[in-house]
Amino acid sequence: MVHPYLENDPFFGRVFHGKLEDFLDNNKLDLLKWKLKSYRNRKAKLNSPKVIISYGCGAANRFLRKTYDLILFMDVTREEFVKRAQRRAIGFIKPKSSKVLDQVADVGLSVYLFKVSNYIYYPVLERYKRYILSRIDFYVDGNIVKEPKLVPRNVFEGILSILAEYPVRLKPLYIPSPWGGQWIKKIRKLPDSLVNCAWAFEAVTPEMSIKISVGKTFLEIPFLTFLLKESKKIMGEYAVKKFGAFFPIRVHYDDSMNGGNMAIQVHPPTSYVRKHFNERIGQDESYYIVLTGEGSRVFLGVKEKIDKNEFYEEVKKSEIEKTPLNYEKYVNSIASKPGDLFLIPAGTVHALGRNQVALEIGTIYGYTFHIYDYLRPDLSGKLRPIHPDHAFRVIKFERTSRWVNKYLKQPPRLIRSSKEWAEYCLGEHREIYYKVHRLEFKTRIDDDTNGKFHILTLVEGESIIVQSQKNPERKFKLKFSETVIVPACLGKYSIINLGNSPCKVVKVFLK
Repeated sequence: MVHPYLENDPFFGRVFHGKLEDFLDNNKLDLLKWKLKSYRNRKAKLNSPKVIISYGCGAANRFLRKTYDLILFMDVTREEFVKRAQRRAIGFIKPKSSKVLDQVADVGLSVYLFKVSNYIYYPVLERYKRYILSRIDFYVDGNIVKEPKLVPRNVFEGILSILAEYPVRLKPLYIPSPWGGQWIKKIRKLPDSLVNCAWAFEAVTPEMSIKISVGKTFLEIPFLTFLLKESKKIMGEYAVKKFGAFFPIRVHYDDSMNGGNMAIQVHPPTSYVRKHFNERIGQDESYYIVLTGEGSRVFLGVKEKIDKNEFYEEVKKSEIEKTPLNYEKYVNSIASKPGDLFLIPAGTVHALGRNQVALEIGTIYGYTFHIYDYLRPDLSGKLRPIHPDHAFRVIKFERTSRWVNKYLKQPPRLIRSSKEWAEYCLGEHREIYYKVHRLEFKTRIDDDTNGKFHILTLVEGESIIVQSQKNPERKFKLKFSETVIVPACLGKYSIINLGNSPCKVVKVFLK
């Protein structure tokens, strides 16, 4: 049933649009239902069990749900799911060939387990979660196996309802890569066991969670669970109408400080991912440059009058013969400095160069087609794959040096100001559905969500408070480099500088 969704491509798959019940045996379901009913009918008899527990992934499915007196839903984050998958603590659909289990994806899973997770398990189980959350009696945080935390549904929903009216910071995730740098690792005091930090997830919501203090313990809840219960408060009616309970923007750091260049790459548009992968949204993104070192630059677009057929042949030769590619002959680059914003609509060849830190802002789900990766092994020692055939189908070769300089590297445009503060639009493009602004202030600046969520990152300054004007107790203290999601329902809010130096905050929001 699922192998056609996993074997259409060596590195990617197709999203399976089925439901959990498709995996269940109807005959066995009927037998289990009969057994449960017979136990209930015999409960007054001697030696009959007093309590029956039916457990397992999807035990409260549509066929059996009404058979039970109580339903407990045990939730885990994607971070914990990946850890369990890495140590084979989760049962997976078996591949047709065991060889595919040896190919490693960037996330530390084999390519096959990565495919099964992303194209089968996540979509199926997230659809099931949407169905079951409103039908449970108890929610269980199951992330720590020996310490499950059970919460009555009304209490759980009450916690999330209140939380949705506050600025929220997600639990960061840190991921190494062969090109990764050392800046994030240093400022966040990450352990020496992490060789580097290429990506620091700040608001990549499908992968992330929220930790909530409850007395002397805490609950860790996937952001998706939070969003399913409180999507209108968090995203606003406009965003929910357009995207559903699907958070459409991601924010994370790319750190190449004292590291290497990212792979030369390109992202596909929505039409391509719908056709080839059953996905709903293509990938557009932007780089906001936070910090630079010697020789920093961003690769963006292609050079004037290149021969695209020659470029493709050279890439294929490099892939097959494992020979270096003279990528500088074909790919345009621009020197980068702190405060620059580079727009990267789908189809634009690009990469972050070495010796810098960028705040990457983009649409939520993405496909990266590598064109050249410097014949560089991954952290397991295996050569990283490239995807030239996908890449050259989506590259927009009209995006040459002159076009890029005119449309993708824009001068800041003043939106509003006073003596103490100013707001600038750093760039926008008709194909990108979000805007990137920068707030600059000495002591304070006021803003309004106007029914749309904001994502704020403190890129200069020591610390700030993001605070509701109507309900000042609804606030969050943010330190340098950190990101917070301001829910659409917050309305008018203030950002107050707690340090001695002026602040700059990058603000991302829907058009």
